[in-house]
Order: sequence, then structure tokens, then C-alpha cells
Amino acid sequence: MVENLRRVVWCCFVTLLLAAPGSAVALLAQTPTEQVPAPVVRCDIDLTLPGMMRDVLSNALVRGLGKPEHDVRTFLNAEVKRAKQGEQMLAPVARHFAIEPAALQAEVERFRHCNCTHAPVPGQVPLPPVIPDEAPVVPTDVVVTPFAKDVLLHVVLHELGHALVREFDLPVLGNEETLADAFATHFLLHHMPERAPAVLEARVRSWLIEAAEVPRADWPVSGEHDNDARRAFRTAALAVAVDAKAYARLAELVGMTERDVRKATDYGAELHRSWRRVLQPLFMPPLQLSKEARVECPDDPLFSQLAQLGLLNELEQAVKRFDWHSQVTIRFAAGDGGAAWSRGTRTVTVHAGYVLRFVAQGAVAGR
Repeated sequence: MVENLRRVVWCCFVTLLLAAPGSAVALLAQTPTEQVPAPVVRCDIDLTLPGMMRDVLSNALVRGLGKPEHDVRTFLNAEVKRAKQGEQMLAPVARHFAIEPAALQAEVERFRHCNCTHAPVPGQVPLPPVIPDEAPVVPTDVVVTPFAKDVLLHVVLHELGHALVREFDLPVLGNEETLADAFATHFLLHHMPERAPAVLEARVRSWLIEAAEVPRADWPVSGEHDNDARRAFRTAALAVAVDAKAYARLAELVGMTERDVRKATDYGAELHRSWRRVLQPLFMPPLQLSKEARVECPDDPLFSQLAQLGLLNELEQAVKRFDWHSQVTIRFAAGDGGAAWSRGTRTVTVHAGYVLRFVAQGAVAGR
């Protein structure tokens, strides 16, 4: 009986030890908590690319340093064509806007992720919340012309070319920017033939205007993008390869000789045949549209004109032709930036600044 009593006392003692908060026994009895690794944040921002550096610099200069938006846009659009690497834009920008290089670099780092939608990355400095009077201003008195609409159609199709490469693992056996231009032109000629003449002429004129903004001696011969005059010529050549008579106006605009036209008809036919073979397996079945594609556009005075002009419907019909394996989005957004495909978000984003840019070019072209 005494032995049983000892056992009862011992059990009560152990129970009290386990119940006591913070006791050594209690701590030992606890099940260790598993350490959950922090989620890996993926960001597609690569500031070695002049185009991405331009977009970040634009935000840093306008939102961070209070520089005039028009001056910033004009200077960066010219400088991005000279730079072989994004970092090469920093020194000219600092000189032009009289900014200390270290201060400019700090603002670039602060705004590096300003257009990103992912969670904050380690070390990221949060930007102050945008208050109403600092929010991107979308002009209410700008009329989006058919010229701007047509250029935008080619621009977005170009970005869809990048999307196809990434989402369907298409082989890239040369410059991907050249490939994306060729895709946009091929798609228009063969899948939107009624729109191709106006769209291709607008895009060629747009490139020629941009080429004229830079002295010929400064036209880039390296980097991810060919110079704009070369892009215009190559696009005209692909059009001439389909119908030299129907696209004679394009050949004239870029200065093609009769020999150029004959050569374009030869090599252009091979390019179009290759695109047909590559794209055929990627299309949805006849009369079916993908449910994995969408177009998003703010309802404001500028962007609503794109819907009224029919551009949003054209883009929706184009992107839904392909059998995407997951959601792909074309998104129009406020802000001073260009157009780009993000694989991380599977989104083509087109900023208001690009719309305004092509409206201005239409005025120069008399369109």
C-alpha cells in the first residue's frame, strides 16, 4: 500500500512540473515548431536591359525627383536607343538633369520594383503610398487617333510574340526582338489581313519618326533592339513578300529598290512558311477561343477610347486564338512607361505613356 501511495505522489509531482509554464520539463515536453521557409519571390526586373532601365528611371525622375514628365520622356526615349546596357543610361541622365550620380542611383533602387506586383523582396525599400494629387494623371483632352490605335495593335502583338516564346518554349535561334517583330507582322498579314495595310503603314511610319530623332551616326548597331529604321525596313520586306503590289507604299516609305523587293519576296516567303509551321500546333481548334486569356483596361477618358475604336476587341480575339496553358492577360495601365511582357505575372502591360507617345507621332506624321 505504501508503494502505491509513493507512485501516486510521484505522478502528481511530474504532472505539476509539466503544467508549470516555462519549466524545463515543460519546455522539453513541447514539440519543436517546424521552421517554414520564407517564400521565394521572383522578379523579372533586369536593369541591364535599356527598356526596363528606362521605365524605372522614368518613375525615379518624375515621382522621386520631381522632374517634368515631358522632358523625362523625351530624353529617355532618345537615350534608350544609344545604350547597349541599361546601366549606361545613368551617367547621361545624371548630367542632363543635374543630379548627383549617387542620388540618382539611390532613386533607381528605390523605384526598382515600383511596377511589380510581387511581394516585397528582402531589402526592398517601400515607396510612400501614392496620394491622389500624386497619382498618375491620365489626360482627359487627348484624342486617340486611328494612327495611334494601329501602332498599338502591332506593339501588343509584338509583346505576344515574347509570350509565345516563353509559354510554349519556342526555339530562339536569333535576336528575340527581331523574332517578336516578325511574329506581329506575320500574324497581321495572315490572320488579320483586312487590318494589315493600315497597321503596318502606321508602325513603319512610327519607327521612321523615332529613327529621325537620333542622328544617323548614333543609330545603334548593338544591343537587344535593332535601330528603328532597320525594323521599319524589315517589316516592310515581310509585307512585300506576301503581296508586292498591295504593299508597294511600304516599300516606298523605307526606300526599297526593285532589287530589294525581289530579294524580300524570296527570303520573306521562307520566313512566313516557317511561322505557319511553328504556330499551327499552338492555335485553338477552329471556331473556339481560349478561356485562359483576357484584356483589362481602366474605364477612363483615355483608355475608353481604345474600346470605342475597337482595339480591345481586336486584341481579345487575337490573344484568345492561342491554346494557353494558364491565364495570360493584356493590361492597360496609367503611368509613364512602355509595353512589356512579364513571365512572372504572364501579363503584357501597356502604359498610358505609350498611348500618348503614338498620338504625338500621329501628329508628326499628319495622321
